[in-house]
Amino acid sequence: MPHQLISHLKEGGAVQQYFLVRQAETRTTKSGKPFLSLVLGDKSGALVARVWDDVYAKCPGPFAPGNHVFVQGKVSSYKGEIQLIVDSINTVEALRVQGKDLRHYDPELLCQATPYDREALWQELWQLAETQIRPPLGQLVLKVLDRYREEFLVCPAALRYHHPYLGGLLEHTWFVTRHALASLTIYPDLNRDLVLAGAILHDLGKIKELTNPAAPERTVPGHLLGHIVLGWDMVRAEAQGLEFSDPTLLVQLEHIILSHHGSMEFGSPILPKTREALLVNFLDDLDAKLKMMSQHLESDTGEGDFTGYNRALQRDLYKGGPAAAADPEPDREPEQ
Repeated sequence: MPHQLISHLKEGGAVQQYFLVRQAETRTTKSGKPFLSLVLGDKSGALVARVWDDVYAKCPGPFAPGNHVFVQGKVSSYKGEIQLIVDSINTVEALRVQGKDLRHYDPELLCQATPYDREALWQELWQLAETQIRPPLGQLVLKVLDRYREEFLVCPAALRYHHPYLGGLLEHTWFVTRHALASLTIYPDLNRDLVLAGAILHDLGKIKELTNPAAPERTVPGHLLGHIVLGWDMVRAEAQGLEFSDPTLLVQLEHIILSHHGSMEFGSPILPKTREALLVNFLDDLDAKLKMMSQHLESDTGEGDFTGYNRALQRDLYKGGPAAAADPEPDREPEQ
């Protein structure tokens, strides 16, 4: 059976195809029976899958993030979002050892990535830092971008909630920085260098917080410290290496990184206490929330004018309104 993209799956359909395991966790039902909770992915998105106890007992597992698996099952829905009830599952590696026919296996179909040209986004960020951020902040941003270029090109922006795919961090950073450029035309009295440096570097710590970009997982430092503290430490280390000439300016940049989640409730150790920090906080949240809304609208298969309730956004969403533009800039082609 040819591969059906997750974005095309409909409730009631049957599935016999390959997926990427993005998350895998053993849980128990209210009656104490074990089951396997999975998030499966392909290049179009991700969906939750359940391997209930009767099937779980026969699974050849274990299964881990990054595994490519062949799944047979049925598409159902839960609270307005599709999910997959698995009838059988096995890894591609195990099937290959067994000599099974893998003619429809195409790993390129299984990995989700930003639709934008990552090299083009990277070059734009580099040129912006080179031409629009004055020394010493411009030198610091360029040094950080140069050191972490390869990681930036592949790192997701999150495990699941927004931009959770290859190049997601770069896409998110590009959008936040574009928002910052636009905001500076409205608020020209803000410190332009600080705003742009903060926009580019605010999520830098994701590079050390997350690993296995195709099926992201948290690292040990990611679990114990989180990306905010990791990013602050990475920027401070680069500044020390450059013998950064303005310690007060550096502290203000560090403050943007440490406060960009906006409140202690959401992981920042300090509230934004400068206008530049407050702007980056709101722009970061704006881009993340808009992406989360888009992802939720795309995944909803329910009837009616509104989606099912989204726990992360704490609301349902209206499905009407004008169609979204295909691309924010017509001359920028998505990756094929």
